[in-house]
Amino acid sequence: MQADMATGQVRDALRRFQEGYTNRDMPQLDEFMQLFAQEGDPELIGIGASVRGGNEWFEGRGAIREIIESDWTYWGDVWIDVEGARIRVLGDVSWLSTAGKLTQTDTFYEALPFYQQNMRELLEKEEWDTDSRLMEATHFGMRRIRERHKGKGHAWPFVLTAVLVRTKDQWQFHTIHWSMPVD
Repeated sequence: MQADMATGQVRDALRRFQEGYTNRDMPQLDEFMQLFAQEGDPELIGIGASVRGGNEWFEGRGAIREIIESDWTYWGDVWIDVEGARIRVLGDVSWLSTAGKLTQTDTFYEALPFYQQNMRELLEKEEWDTDSRLMEATHFGMRRIRERHKGKGHAWPFVLTAVLVRTKDQWQFHTIHWSMPVD
């Protein structure tokens, strides 16, 4: 009975996460960030991440807030299978996995200057060697070309996994990992 209640609370946190990505209400972003753990260095790992601290691996609430603001501004429509999520709870820790899709919208074309700036930043990463900079920028650019050729309305499947922690009576995200299959 207790586990069922905790599972429902975790599913509710995932539902609120989905609602944030659906509504993209920038004035509510700080409130949305209450879904993330205050302590323990929460992290959000994006679809292009491969190295901790590298491209699309966001550590800490400030970095997570920045990427979510970017997602809400430049990303397409996000749908997460909240009801189909597999949720497990053990004490004050929960983990989940679910599928979803990202549907390409006009925001992709509006975001081209933003993507170009991202590529410049990758090429200028002083802490990376030349080959790493070129590989990351090329990979990022190839993904953008692929997205452009698929066109508006294309739905990209993804998998979302997350770890949540219970703080007082609230479940908060500690770690989120978005991943997309290679196509």
